Amino acid sequence: MSKTVFSLEPALTLELEVEEARFGLCAEDLFQLAVRQNPQRAFLFVSKVLGKHLPISPSSLLAAGKLLALAWMGQPDRHGWAEILKGHSAPPFLSLWNDLEHSRERLGLKDRTLFLGFAETATGLARAAADCFTGEMAYISTTRLESVGTSPLVFDESHSHARTHRLYLDPQDPFMAACQQVVLVDDELTTGNTALRLIRQLHKAYGIRRFTLMALVDNSDGGNRRAIEQELGIEIRVVSLLHGHICGIQTGTLPPLSLTDFRNTPGEPFDIRPLSGEPLADRTLQTSDALERQRSRCQSISAQLSLPSQGKHRLCLGTGEFIFAPALIAGFCGGCKFHSTTQSPVFPMSGSAIVSGVCFDPPDCYSPVGYLYNVPDGVYQEALLFVEEGVLRPAGLRQLAAYLKGKGMEKVTVIAL
Repeated sequence: MSKTVFSLEPALTLELEVEEARFGLCAEDLFQLAVRQNPQRAFLFVSKVLGKHLPISPSSLLAAGKLLALAWMGQPDRHGWAEILKGHSAPPFLSLWNDLEHSRERLGLKDRTLFLGFAETATGLARAAADCFTGEMAYISTTRLESVGTSPLVFDESHSHARTHRLYLDPQDPFMAACQQVVLVDDELTTGNTALRLIRQLHKAYGIRRFTLMALVDNSDGGNRRAIEQELGIEIRVVSLLHGHICGIQTGTLPPLSLTDFRNTPGEPFDIRPLSGEPLADRTLQTSDALERQRSRCQSISAQLSLPSQGKHRLCLGTGEFIFAPALIAGFCGGCKFHSTTQSPVFPMSGSAIVSGVCFDPPDCYSPVGYLYNVPDGVYQEALLFVEEGVLRPAGLRQLAAYLKGKGMEKVTVIAL
């Protein structure tokens, strides 16, 4: 058992007690702390492996997904995936990808599994975990996107800045008729109540009785989970890389909000390169065959872009819920740094995980606003911004292009997929 104190005085101090850690990892390997603009929950564990708020190597996202898959299967880390997260190893992306391609676990009919990721933060992580499997499996993510003429499962994330989640599962999908279990993937469990609300609906709609809550960090006490298990007669496992609990939070004076604000400005023009093809989003159920086609398309897109292999001066950005495919393309394009826009409001401050940021009009049709954090001055020469063609909003993208050019990037290209 170890104790870590995160101090962002005078705004926030949080004490975390870690009771169990897998693969030799510690809290500092996985996240840092920031202060949220949210009265429901003042703190934010800012992941160092998701490719959301912080720039990462795409390899870190894949390694985190692989470690969660190994933990779920009860297998050891024989290939040093944890060393990537600890910063002790940086294998070439194509070598790492080859290891993943040849180590996928095949699931049979009696273990037919739906992997499910929570928008917006955990869609990339969940897909990375799901991609460690093949056979009788499928993947889907929740979304904030509202699709007219459909009847999704709808549930709330009570502490979130954007509370309403939608899950577009087709009740008539033959995969779900024989689905045996669901693995719900999030970056962090504080209470686990959001996932438990969805479990209740999935059990009612499909009669599924086996569930797993999968997360990088589990800080829940398990009481609500055990109550629902008993009430519904179901099984809910919890699999995480770290398990502990928050044993103290002190909040104080918040700093002045120091976000750069580009909203309602004309922005700057950007180059746009449409690359049409099979959609790469996962808001509807994707079988293992469909996931394989998506992976192949990501490799094909990297070849179409024909970028120089040395990507240290190139920043790749995803948008909103669109994380995994852009991260994979960034890896195939030479391993350049990657992260993504978010609708999560955070206070940039010295000593925090978040030290700088920009606010702009939404880059897509489902976000109320866009944020991007921790882009340094004068480090990158160009940016590739990956967007979904059907949901992009040019005004927000022009504002983001202006901000990136102000950070020293000579060229900003929007890749519409």
